Amino acid sequence: MLNENLLRARTQVVLYLGMAALAILMALQNVRYGLYDAFYIGLLMVPAWATGAALSWWLRNRPHHEQVHVTLLALALLASLYLVGIGFDAAAHWTYVLALLSFILLPLKTAFRLNAITLVLTAVALGWQAGFYDSIRYATSYALLAGLAGMYAYLYHHKTRYYVDQTHHDAATGAYNLRHLDFTLKQEVSRSETTGHPLSLIVLELDYFDQLLDVHGPNTAQDVVVALARKLQDMIRAGDSLYAAGNGRFYLVLPNTPEEGLLVIAERIRRMAEEADWPEVHSATVSVGCFTRPPGLTEDQTLRDIVDLALQQAQASGHNRVQLGQYVSPTAQ
Repeated sequence: MLNENLLRARTQVVLYLGMAALAILMALQNVRYGLYDAFYIGLLMVPAWATGAALSWWLRNRPHHEQVHVTLLALALLASLYLVGIGFDAAAHWTYVLALLSFILLPLKTAFRLNAITLVLTAVALGWQAGFYDSIRYATSYALLAGLAGMYAYLYHHKTRYYVDQTHHDAATGAYNLRHLDFTLKQEVSRSETTGHPLSLIVLELDYFDQLLDVHGPNTAQDVVVALARKLQDMIRAGDSLYAAGNGRFYLVLPNTPEEGLLVIAERIRRMAEEADWPEVHSATVSVGCFTRPPGLTEDQTLRDIVDLALQQAQASGHNRVQLGQYVSPTAQ
């Protein structure tokens, strides 16, 4: 299945290869009409676009490499300005393609800046070479095209962020959901194993949640769960993250947290629940299972299994308590 990085890389590769093919066709067309400067510029852009395709694929797993796209689009802009400067006014129309490419390849702010620079420089060059009327006509058409493309790109990114946010969050509590926990925990386990920094995980659950549902009903139970989520969000530190698992259960991922700090946080959570005044029910408690990843444990599911078992032990021991999970390395067995 395609992930976001792979899909983006494939789109960029197709665009760059398409631009390379277009540059070849334009170069051949220009040489037929004796426009040798445009022919040579077109040939120069072919390896540039091909390089863009290669780098887009090579850097597909690196989060920030827009400088590659900025460099190539700036090179194409300079090529267009050169041709306009020597009297080939039609080269100004090449920048329309750059406007569309910029909103596909670059972050929105960078794309708007590049388009503003393109508009000003090309309009000035065209005004110097062809006259004020041609410059104004170009600036108007380019501004309309870039504005429409930018508006569409903005709406697309806004909707994408909204749907991603809905995909990653639990609608009732605002906490992350279990799907995002799977993704985050894999990343944090890998980072912890690489850097050697401690990683801890907490799971907690409202005690006697089924009885709470039966006695007070789903609405009251939901109010208690939402209130608990808010209190947990207020307690966690920057860098920590909260995940809702349903039925009054939550997970907390705590990077850079050793076992001593983990136990302090877990006990604070237990005491907070015990002392809080909850909606309708007034009193409620939680059981807590917790664990700090030891070196060599690289399976995120094993980490979850350990804290889940610790939670079961806390509940079996009378509820309203903290239980530290245990891990036996396969090499020690």
